[in-house]
Order: sequence, then C-alpha cells, then structure tokens
Amino acid sequence: MVGFLKANSGKKGEGMPVVRNPQFYFKEGFCWTDVNSTYLKARIKKSGVFDVLSISLFTQFDIPDWYFVCMINSRFISFYVNNFINNTSHFQINDARQLPIIIPSQQKLLEFESLFNLAVETKRKQFSNQFPTNGIDSILNEIQEKLDRMIVDLYKIV
Repeated sequence: MVGFLKANSGKKGEGMPVVRNPQFYFKEGFCWTDVNSTYLKARIKKSGVFDVLSISLFTQFDIPDWYFVCMINSRFISFYVNNFINNTSHFQINDARQLPIIIPSQQKLLEFESLFNLAVETKRKQFSNQFPTNGIDSILNEIQEKLDRMIVDLYKIV
C-alpha cells in the first residue's frame, strides 16, 4: 500500500494520492497531544504513522529526543507556555518553537538520561502490572518532582 501511495503520488486521476513531506514518514522523534490539561506531556515517537492530533518534532541537532521530552514534561515548561506563549489547552508546533531550550552540559545530559530511563522503566512495569497501583503513583510523583527540580536548577530559578 505504501509503495502504491509513493509511486502514484501526484498522478492525475480520481482518487490518486498526494504524498506530502515523505522525508518525515515513519521517522522517529518525539510528540505530544495537541490538546492537554494542566500540564504538557510529551513522549518518544517510534517509527509509524501520525496525524495532526499527535504533533511530532524531529531533532536536527545532537541533543537526544528524550531530553526534549524531559523538558516538555516539566512543570516549569508548562507554566512558561501557559503564561508567556499560549494559555489555551492547545500546544502546537509554533508554540514549541518558542520554547527557551537550554543546551545542557554533558554531565547534566547524563543526569536527565538516567531520570528519563527510570521513568520509562517505571511506566513499563506499570503497564505490565509489576507494581501495585498505589506504589507506582508514589514513584512517578518522585520522578516528576526530581525532574522539576532539575529543570529549575538548569534555568537557575530560585
């Protein structure tokens, strides 16, 4: 099916496909849901199909995708977006472009990677029912609090 879409893109005829931006198809990156509640939540996007309700970004720098996921998942970035960029329930690509992302030192990057990996592993265990529900919430809250402290430290906010 994908081969048909690519081979026939832009050809004349009723029902013929138009493939736009094929360089982004099946590309890994990170994403978030367009509509959010109190806090923004991003996640790693594996290779696959996506649509406009799951907005995706693909880094072009040597900063790993998981670092951007950490940044967007912090309460500081949610606060910043709500107060300085867009105070609606939508967080779109043009909003993300306005985020003041600090490039971390190699040491800080390792600290964020460790915390990110802990969060992913905790969620995997939660999904496979390896933790009691009330225990997982406590662990995830601790991870969130540590992430928030790390972000505040990174931005040197007192």
